[in-house]
Amino acid sequence: MKKNYILIFTLISGLSYGQMIQTTSCSKIASEISNKAIEHMMNIEWSIARGMAQSALMIDSNCGCAKLTIAAISNGSKDWQGTRVDKLNKIDRSKLSGEEQVWFDYLMAGSDKEKYSAVQKAGEKKFPNSPLVSYLATRGLDMDSYKTYAEKFPNYASSAYNMMSYGYLRGDYESVDNEKAMEYVKKAQEMHDGPNAYDSMAEHYASLGDYENALIYQLKAHDYAAFNSPYQSRIGEYWKKANKDTVVKNLMKAQSDMQDAILKADYTAFEKFTHPDIKISTGDSNLGKFYEFTRESLEADQNLSWDEFELKDMNVYFSPDMKTAVVTFYAKGAYTINGDSKNSSIDLNGMFKSISTEYSTRGSSVWVETDGGWKTMHSNFAPNKGKVGLPQN
Repeated sequence: MKKNYILIFTLISGLSYGQMIQTTSCSKIASEISNKAIEHMMNIEWSIARGMAQSALMIDSNCGCAKLTIAAISNGSKDWQGTRVDKLNKIDRSKLSGEEQVWFDYLMAGSDKEKYSAVQKAGEKKFPNSPLVSYLATRGLDMDSYKTYAEKFPNYASSAYNMMSYGYLRGDYESVDNEKAMEYVKKAQEMHDGPNAYDSMAEHYASLGDYENALIYQLKAHDYAAFNSPYQSRIGEYWKKANKDTVVKNLMKAQSDMQDAILKADYTAFEKFTHPDIKISTGDSNLGKFYEFTRESLEADQNLSWDEFELKDMNVYFSPDMKTAVVTFYAKGAYTINGDSKNSSIDLNGMFKSISTEYSTRGSSVWVETDGGWKTMHSNFAPNKGKVGLPQN
C-alpha cells in the first residue's frame, strides 16, 4: 500500500496548474486529481478528464468534485438519452462544498439561460476568488468573456487563452490578427499539458495554408492517446492537403483504371473501386433514368463494341475535410453497334451492316474515402453540345 501512495504522489507532483475549486468535498489527494480533471475538461479533453475523475473516485468514493466532472461531460440532451441529470440526482448536494454546490446548481439549470445565469452570478458574489465559479460566466462565442476571465485568473486561463486565439483568428477582436492568434494558442499550450492546444495550433497553421506544420502539431495531439483518438481524422485531412498533387494523381489514375475495367467488363478489376456498403448510382450519356450500377450492369450485353475510348482534361475537386472528391472529365471515342438492324444500315442484299459512331461526352464521378481507400459512389455522363453519347437502346 505504501508503494501505491508513493506512486500517487509522484503522479500529482506535476499538478501545478492550481485549484479550480479551492474547497472541495474530497480528500486531499482526490481533490488534487479531480481539480486536474476539471482543467482537462475546460480544455475540451473530456476523455482524459473522465479518466482522472474516476481515478479520484478510486481514492475517495465520496469526492463530489469528481462526480460533478463526470456529470458535466455527460450528454445533457434528453432527446439523445442524456444521462447528466441522472448522474446529478445520485449526488447528495448537502455533502458538497459551497463551490461544488454552485456548480451542481448550474448543471441542474440545464438549458434555462436565465436560471443558470442567476446561479452563476450569485455564486460569483459568494465565491469571487473561485476560478471555476468565475469560468461559468464564459459564453460560447463571446470572446470578451474569455478575455475578462483571463485578466482575473491569468494562472488558470489556458482554456481561455485557447478560445481567445480563435477570436483573433476570426477577427472577433476588431480585426484578424494571425500573429496574436498564434501567440495565445502557444500560451495555452505552455500553461497546460494536453492535446487540445496542439490541435488548435494545427488548425491555426491550416488556416494559413501551412499544412506541413498543421500535420506536425496534429500528430502531437494524436500522440497523447493514439487509439480511437478524436484528433485522428484531421491527420488524414492535413496530410492530403499537404500532398494534394499526389492525391489528385492517384484519383485520376483510379478513375481511368475503373473506366478501363468497365469497358472490359472485368468485375474483378472494377471491384477494387467499390465498397460493400455503398450503392453506386449511374446516369448514362443516353440521358436515360439513373440506375444502380451492379455486377449485372457491368457484365450485361451492351450490343456494341468500343473501337476507341479516352478520358481527358480531368480535374479533381474536394470537400473541405478532403473525404469526398468529384472527378470531372471529358470522354471521346467511337463505338460500333453490333447485330441490331434498328440502329444500323442495311446493305443491298438485306444483310446487317455495322456502323462506327463517334462518341463525345462530359462526365463526373463522385469518390468517397473509406477505411479501404477511395471508393466510387456515383457517376454521370452527358453528350457534349451537338455530339453523341450512347444509343437510346
